[in-house]
Amino acid sequence: MFGVRVSYRARVRHRATLAERQLEICHLETACATWHQALDDFPMVQSGRADERVRAVFGLLRPHRKNAAARELYGRARTVASQLESA
Repeated sequence: MFGVRVSYRARVRHRATLAERQLEICHLETACATWHQALDDFPMVQSGRADERVRAVFGLLRPHRKNAAARELYGRARTVASQLESA
């Protein structure tokens, strides 16, 4: 089980980093899809770094909230972040 958890953690971190890079080169919708993949695995992870990546999405997406994909991701990330705060 330990190896599986490490794999999920690495996958969340790497997908979050990839999404950030995609956003940097103006691939907003691709970045949102990658972020959704990271959030899919997030519930199986206990990692401060992964938590930071989820929180980072707010600042990164704030300028893009008029875009439907960014708005949807922002809402989903908000739900996940609120679960972090209550845990």
